[in-house]
Amino acid sequence: MKLDKEQKRILKAIWPICLALSVVNPLVNWMMGKMDSWKDVLLSMAGFLAFSILFGAIYVLGAKIPTKDQ
Repeated sequence: MKLDKEQKRILKAIWPICLALSVVNPLVNWMMGKMDSWKDVLLSMAGFLAFSILFGAIYVLGAKIPTKDQ
């Protein structure tokens, strides 16, 4: 699938947010004492990463503008 300019712009804007959310949020929760072990932190990181990739993909696919050829 080829991405148009708008989809590429969206991807450039989303990927740093996805990575930051996936890493920072579980670490902050661990430092605040809401998570007990590194296992919880790693599981939370994996969950946030999967969640953000899924919704990022849905957002990018939904931004596709149909052309007259389609």
